[in-house]
Amino acid sequence: MKLFTPIAIVCDHSFAEEALAIRAILESFRLRVDFYRLVQKPQLAHFFQNVQYPYSIIMCHGSGTTAEDMHLALQVGEQKDGDYDQTDGWSVTTVKVTPQWIKDNIHDRQGALISTACGSGREPIAHAFLQSGYSSYIAPIETYYDATAGFIFVTNYFYFLMSEDRDYIPYIYTEEQAFEHASKIDSDYRYGPQAFRRYVE
Repeated sequence: MKLFTPIAIVCDHSFAEEALAIRAILESFRLRVDFYRLVQKPQLAHFFQNVQYPYSIIMCHGSGTTAEDMHLALQVGEQKDGDYDQTDGWSVTTVKVTPQWIKDNIHDRQGALISTACGSGREPIAHAFLQSGYSSYIAPIETYYDATAGFIFVTNYFYFLMSEDRDYIPYIYTEEQAFEHASKIDSDYRYGPQAFRRYVE
């Protein structure tokens, strides 16, 4: 990975603090970070339909136990009449990004996608994202894991990827090698970075 590679961070209000912290670190690595803090429901569709990045990070909660209802959960504003220019008629809703929602709404994607949502690394979600076009997908498989571990994993993943353009004596890590190194930090803790899994198309 080279300096100023573009990265996207997508979050809702529940993970804005953590997302801003990761943004600051990645920018200190001299990566170019575009920050999408979702406010309205259409903005989620806009991101997945209109912009492409070599690397995207989505930060939110996750839940669900079965292949049908496991999901990433993004809290956004919804307009009851569908008129987003109105000043009233608003409410907060949770968009459940299930495997079926992904298949119905996300197409022709590019690059790598990283999710920090609990349980979002389970196979039905991972395969749906890969089928939408992403070349790789990284996320935690545990339905609960330490959210701090997501911060540690993401930071170190990009730390290793940046080695080729950061060090005086460059060593190039592949995406797979960067993942292996980042996921082994604090390897004694089941709910730490080792909860992450990597899938490729």
